Amino acid sequence: MLHNIKVSWSAFLRLAPFFFNLVFGEHLDIHTGGIDLAFPHHENEIAQCEAYHQCEQWGNYFLHSGHLHVKGNEKMSKSLKNYITIKDFLKESSPDQFRVFCLRNRYRSAVEYSDDSMNGAKNTLQTINSFVSNATAYVKGHLLCDAIREDVLWESLVATKATVKEACADDFDTPRAVGAIMDLIHHGNRQLKAVTKETGSARSSVVFGAIVSYIVEFLNTVGITLSERQVVAESKHSAMLPSVLDKFVSFRTKVRNFALATPPEGTIALSEGAEQQQKEERRRLLQERAPLLQACDSLRQDLAHYGISIKDRSTTSTWEFVEPSKELEKRQY
Repeated sequence: MLHNIKVSWSAFLRLAPFFFNLVFGEHLDIHTGGIDLAFPHHENEIAQCEAYHQCEQWGNYFLHSGHLHVKGNEKMSKSLKNYITIKDFLKESSPDQFRVFCLRNRYRSAVEYSDDSMNGAKNTLQTINSFVSNATAYVKGHLLCDAIREDVLWESLVATKATVKEACADDFDTPRAVGAIMDLIHHGNRQLKAVTKETGSARSSVVFGAIVSYIVEFLNTVGITLSERQVVAESKHSAMLPSVLDKFVSFRTKVRNFALATPPEGTIALSEGAEQQQKEERRRLLQERAPLLQACDSLRQDLAHYGISIKDRSTTSTWEFVEPSKELEKRQY
């Protein structure tokens, strides 16, 4: 029957301790709200609840968040009719993209919502996702690289952990924490330079495994999953598309491996005439199968325009969703 009771705002404030006691109890660890509620609303709430519960400190922490702004520092609000509904937002962006958008800004500060700021968040998430994908491929032996400077990466990982911990302890300075993560990724990407042949260099999978584990742990803490539907908005593709792409990329990989499977040069000792014959046969096969490799490369480039990135790693290939190219968007409009 409570939903049929109508009370004035002043009456509700007088009844607030009763409702809070009913729902939250006599003590709160963290209380949140907009920065405009700090005074007098929350001051009044504290006074009432501490009086009602006869305690010296009803809430341990109050976190007051800044407002969203649009169009040159104009506050986003329902009264001004300049707001965006969650339903409309999810047509263009994913929940994880919005989480990164929030993490790139201090929670206490006013945040400007715009296409540029959202694109920045999307690019950040895509960079993280690509690095984790590449580093995981390296750990599994699918990505071959030159010798890795393990000392540089270990030092960078230790420094990143310290910076992130310090930033989070400093009133949840998430922009600084994200910046430290991106700096770690920058150092990792400098080392992950693929080569086309075996180099004989010792592999350094442990350090990259540690870096990926730490980044994933940080992302899990802030609720980011790195699933395909989160890196790119879910409405961009159907649930069946990933399965189709798995089969498609597998077929392309077989075609590409066939085109590359020419007799290796100089692997066994041969007479001068036989060696020359082997070279000519290899050259003939490469020339004959060149159109297959060109078709595979063209297909990879075409799919990239539609937000599907294929990465060839030795004899295997992987794919991931990325943001469609700007050229395609211009053609569509």
